[in-house]
Amino acid sequence: MDRRSRCAKLLAPLCALILCAGSTASLTACTALPSDAPPQSLGQFRRTPITFNPPKPQPGRSPDLLLRDFIRAAAVPTNRHAAARLFLTPKGNADWDDQATLKVIERIDVNTIATPDANNLVMQVRARSMGEVDKQGAFQSNLSTHTFEVEMHRNGKQWLIERFPDELLVDREAFMATYESQSIYYLDVTGSRVVPDPRWLYSQDSHLPNMLMQLLAQDPSHQLHDMVASELPESAHISAVPGAQGNGVDVEISNYQAGSEASRRRLAAQIIFTFERARIHGPFYITVDGNPLDPNHRDGWTAADVVHYDPMYATRQNPVQLHAITSDGLMKVGSNLEPVKGPLGRSQDLRAASFSRGGEMIGVVEEVRDKERTPLEVKMGPVGGPLVSVMRGSRFSRPTWGPTGQDMWVVSGDDRINRIVWQDGRSPLVTRVDTSRLTRKPDFNTLLISPDGVRLAYISGGKLYIATIYTSRDGEVSLRNPQRIYISSDEVVLSLAWRTATELLVGGSLTDQPVLMVSIDGASVTPLGIRNVTAPVSVVVANPTGIYVQDSRDVVRLEQGAEGFWQDVPALVNSPRAIPVLEG
Repeated sequence: MDRRSRCAKLLAPLCALILCAGSTASLTACTALPSDAPPQSLGQFRRTPITFNPPKPQPGRSPDLLLRDFIRAAAVPTNRHAAARLFLTPKGNADWDDQATLKVIERIDVNTIATPDANNLVMQVRARSMGEVDKQGAFQSNLSTHTFEVEMHRNGKQWLIERFPDELLVDREAFMATYESQSIYYLDVTGSRVVPDPRWLYSQDSHLPNMLMQLLAQDPSHQLHDMVASELPESAHISAVPGAQGNGVDVEISNYQAGSEASRRRLAAQIIFTFERARIHGPFYITVDGNPLDPNHRDGWTAADVVHYDPMYATRQNPVQLHAITSDGLMKVGSNLEPVKGPLGRSQDLRAASFSRGGEMIGVVEEVRDKERTPLEVKMGPVGGPLVSVMRGSRFSRPTWGPTGQDMWVVSGDDRINRIVWQDGRSPLVTRVDTSRLTRKPDFNTLLISPDGVRLAYISGGKLYIATIYTSRDGEVSLRNPQRIYISSDEVVLSLAWRTATELLVGGSLTDQPVLMVSIDGASVTPLGIRNVTAPVSVVVANPTGIYVQDSRDVVRLEQGAEGFWQDVPALVNSPRAIPVLEG
């Protein structure tokens, strides 16, 4: 069964929109990391020159420093890592196989363990890896240590590597300087939203547009396998060149049988979002065997034509204004505090709250003072309208919402994840999310559904994890493919929020890095403004209007981006321990 057929299998239970066809022939696999093809001029596709210059062997350089230079030079993949091969003797060059999985190294320790003579030595190397990049460019976060031996030979004043294991080890800083995070966009199982699948690709590859399209025609990365759909079958051939009219991109597809108008629009969304993420802009002239993919777009497609497939669309269209839980109730935060309409604006018993994306629904956890055995209550309902009680218990997490705003998830005291579906005119439906496929039984401290509804970020034991959300044909929901996102050996994660569909904000206990922005694959971790924010950071919320946290003192807002500082929210200065509330 080809992937187009699998797409129909995924979408059929929820929407009958996709007409599937295609053969079982597979597209020849491409290597997503290096490209050995000769460069060619590609107009606006030419990448911005990088500042990284790989080191070269230097006479008189000590063996341990030369080895470190070799691992930095390995960040340039062209011509079978020619820059790194300069550090090898002829024998070492012939023996070294660089086709292994790329390991990103953040630290190495080197010790000389044998010196047979003045011109030869053996070193033991301990390399700490932060993760691996597979042949499709997908990064998997994984802290591990590799111990191996390296033989060195000196010819005159020049040490070179005589024997290096068949490993591809790349220095982390050099990797970040030469590779860029792109995303291949698939579809959620309803066909309503695009879903990013991050890949790390060499930033100076002039064939990037074609590489992106070839990756789009292939299966998603391991974590998203069977979780997403695609309108582009593996049997299709797709290419991209600069627009013949002097602007935009010409995308040609062959060996593809066009489906319905809705199916073709979804395919266009996948292509356009993939290019736009790579900073390759339209208009996009998409043709099938020389004919327009859609006759209504003979003059090209633009990002605006498919913007409603953006997982952040509702949030960007109607971002929720900052709210806060105070001792007086739920307040709308502006120049002053304004109680929200209804009983929530007067409730002194609120413990947690969250709006749906777009702000039409709200879920809250409220203390029930007259019920000693069940002190907490979960409620949900339309903003400004009556709320419905759905659960009672001794402990609940902050609610989190699915992308449609109709289903809300909350963790109860027994670490059970409850999915609560709003039903107009009827009582909400409460079901249990199956967590049996997670590798270990987690203690869920916090969880948040991603804007596209395909991933779930959660905190367990002070560590950050991301799992995928699988919905079976009969509607049962389960978590699969858990991935630990490693930040540091000392981290204690306390709070999190989705910044975009590809980035998380994490608050924790590290005094020098209390708030971090983390990519969903764990490859990129960026501290956000360390000035005027003090660990621990127990709450973090975000939307296009801003990033807010509750630190050890107050609620503060990030100003001027990652390099900026955190500033008090004036209206909340006199509300100690206020809890910021946004959507998600």
